[in-house]
Amino acid sequence: VAAAAGAGSLTKGGMEGVAGTESPKPSFDPAAQIGAMPPLGFFDPAGFCKKGDESGFRTFRAAEIKHGRVAMMAAVGAVIQHYVKFP
Repeated sequence: VAAAAGAGSLTKGGMEGVAGTESPKPSFDPAAQIGAMPPLGFFDPAGFCKKGDESGFRTFRAAEIKHGRVAMMAAVGAVIQHYVKFP
């Protein structure tokens, strides 16, 4: 068994493939992204964004920006309709 593990590590280029020697890729942490700041930190009470799911995080962030822009336009429209009357 040891010979097979050694042969596998040689074919991969040294230390790679040997259990416990390959350095793991850093996991995506949404709490380390821009916008997560004290005192609240990363706010996800429903747990939609899982740690390590970068594509889901990017999708939710883009949707949040889109919905925020639509809400701002709706607020402006609500104020303007009070002052502008069509005949």
